[in-house]
Amino acid sequence: MRVDVAIAPPAAPPLEQTCLVVDVLRATSVLAVLLDRGAEQIYPTATIEHGLALRDELVAEGTDVFLLGERGGLPPEGFDAGNSPTALAALELSSNIAVQATSNGTPALLACVGAPLVMPAAVVNATAATRVAIEADHDVLVVCAGLRGGFGEDDVLAAGLLVDRLVTAGATTGPEAQDALERYEAARDDLAEAFRQTEHGVVTVGLGFDDDIVLCATPDRYDVVATLGESDGRPVLRPLSRS
Repeated sequence: MRVDVAIAPPAAPPLEQTCLVVDVLRATSVLAVLLDRGAEQIYPTATIEHGLALRDELVAEGTDVFLLGERGGLPPEGFDAGNSPTALAALELSSNIAVQATSNGTPALLACVGAPLVMPAAVVNATAATRVAIEADHDVLVVCAGLRGGFGEDDVLAAGLLVDRLVTAGATTGPEAQDALERYEAARDDLAEAFRQTEHGVVTVGLGFDDDIVLCATPDRYDVVATLGESDGRPVLRPLSRS
């Protein structure tokens, strides 16, 4: 098995690689929280407007939906919740079916539609996600959501942790994966502080979400993972059964 890292979402979905999609601050960390709380279907959407429209479509079909996401790190108007994993961990959820729309994470997931296996991954469920990737026995591409379509240090650090798990299981590394691994190894003793120092981390702390940084930097808090498939032609995440 070989592991590579893409510092931004691919222009076309990889056809022979498992994709582990990372938006550690905070979309894929939020997904782990939702899965741990019993979410059965989560629909990722590319924009806030698409999220609102899909919520309305599902409600019109008779489905109760919980709409969450962010614009500029804060809850958009008309949404049930923002993109804070600590807030979601304590919030009463109105449905086990959710629609999520974020600036970077959900578009990154959608960019991978068509790959043989696509999973959101984060520090908080690193072992669960990499275990499934190992069992699938494909080469792995860790896809960083990044910032504004480019490099995001926080996602690369989280990618390095995933690479570390895969290398421990015997994977070989491509050059970007090796770089991510080395960045993670330099930061692993205080990953939360390393996240705080990134561009995305500075913004997250500035918005008052330092508790989210701490949670997002906690390895293996959740033993949950979801795979991306389709429902009525719509991309949807569904949980895998726990082992």
